[in-house]
Order: sequence, then structure tokens, then C-alpha cells
Amino acid sequence: MAAKRKRIDTEGTAAPVRNFTIPLAERIRALGGPPAYVVRKKRIEDLTDKLVLRVVEALDVSDARAEALAEVLDLAPLNKLIDTHNRYYPAEANLPLSPVTGEMLERGEPWRPMAPMTPESLLALAREARGD
Repeated sequence: MAAKRKRIDTEGTAAPVRNFTIPLAERIRALGGPPAYVVRKKRIEDLTDKLVLRVVEALDVSDARAEALAEVLDLAPLNKLIDTHNRYYPAEANLPLSPVTGEMLERGEPWRPMAPMTPESLLALAREARGD
């Protein structure tokens, strides 16, 4: 004799009805942590923020001191991260191509590589952060 199946009421449970599903492949990929380009971009932003903060502190003393500091700061580690990001980001993020122009698109706009950090751009970011 077959056992009777009990009907399960799902309306009053803690699991709400969802209007989306995450495919198994996406769930497995998420187990590996954030993608490399996200981690690298965060490192670029953090390093840029540290450098800008140092220049802002120098701007509080004088413009000449800030300009001198921007010239002597070692921007090579930041520029190496930016170069690596520009090289691998399009493939890692699987950027689509425009069917019209053939350009890689990022959020619907043509993707442009990040510009390397220069003392002048660092000084400009510091002045912008300071509100000058």
C-alpha cells in the first residue's frame, strides 16, 4: 500500500516567493569569490585614495609642497595595477561588442581603458577632493 503524501503549504513559510532564479553555473562561480577584475579595481581605488589623501594633506600646507609631493610619490605600483586592469578587464568581464562599431561596450557605452596616473592627474584629484 502506497504511503499518502502530505501536502506542504508554502504560503506561510519563511522563504518568500522570488521573481528571479540564479542558475546553478552562477551559484558555483560565486563560490570562488568576487571576480579578479572587481578585486583589482578595488585595489586601484584604495591605492588612489591613499595617494590623494597624502597630497590633500600637503595642499593644506602649501601648493608648492603638494606639487613637490605629487612629483616624488611612487606611482609605479598603481600604474601597474591600472595596466593589468586595462589588459584583462574586457575578457574577464566578458564585455559585449557593438554590432555597429565593433567596439567593446560597458553598460551600453564604448569601453575606454583607464588612464595611467600622473603627478598632474594626482594633483587634480587632490584639488577636486579638497574642493578647490
